[in-house]
Amino acid sequence: MDNSQNNQTNKNLNELRADVTATTDALKVTVEKLVQRGENLDVLNNRAEDLSSTSYHFRGTARRVNRQMRWQNYKLTIFIVFVIVCILALIILMALHPWKK
Repeated sequence: MDNSQNNQTNKNLNELRADVTATTDALKVTVEKLVQRGENLDVLNNRAEDLSSTSYHFRGTARRVNRQMRWQNYKLTIFIVFVIVCILALIILMALHPWKK
């Protein structure tokens, strides 16, 4: 009987060791996944910071270009209005003939 108890104890001990090994392996995989997730989050955070910085610079450049184009548009509009006024003045002067009396 002592031998059968030893066999049963050894069997239980082996099963326990197998369970511990399986649990340890599962924990190792879980820890590796957590480390990988942390690295992925770090990479994602760095990319988000880069995107934020780039968008800030893009915003400044867009504002500067917008102002330049607005002033260019104002200048063009003023020039066109000036040309139209000059043409109207010339037409009016030709129609009224102020130099002929």
